[in-house]
Amino acid sequence: MKVIGFFDGLCEPKNPGGIATFGYVIIVGDKKIFGYGLAEKPWSANATNNVAEYMGVYCLINKLLSLNIMEATIYGDSQLVIRQLNNEYKIKSPRLIPIFNKIMELKSKFNLLEFKWVPREKNKEADKMTRIAYNLALKGKIKEIGCYEDADTNSSAFDGS
Repeated sequence: MKVIGFFDGLCEPKNPGGIATFGYVIIVGDKKIFGYGLAEKPWSANATNNVAEYMGVYCLINKLLSLNIMEATIYGDSQLVIRQLNNEYKIKSPRLIPIFNKIMELKSKFNLLEFKWVPREKNKEADKMTRIAYNLALKGKIKEIGCYEDADTNSSAFDGS
């Protein structure tokens, strides 16, 4: 069965130094699994869009492994992050290197794990999860850096509203 995942990240209202959150969706057959999280301590200099994107990938990959999924294609709308994950671009930010290394360590556990770029319009569900995480962080409902699964979210929440 083909498994695909989508991730996204943001840092608002300013980048760097805002609230960095991420979201992901995993599609396995007709089932969708949604997740989100806080990538960095809000308002810190380390809170950036790229840190959020990387944490989205990291949490998505961890979830795949927890489901014993060994082959997947992961899509993101950040050309920079996708190219770095495919070793086409070097990582210059010292803050991203440890996250990148953890992702590569996890990637080695898969039989096949591909990273591909997709236009923003094709990444709407992951973007929506990222914005849900941002709103939860703004309200103080998520305060800890990490990955959260949204058991209450289902595909009907993504009808374009």
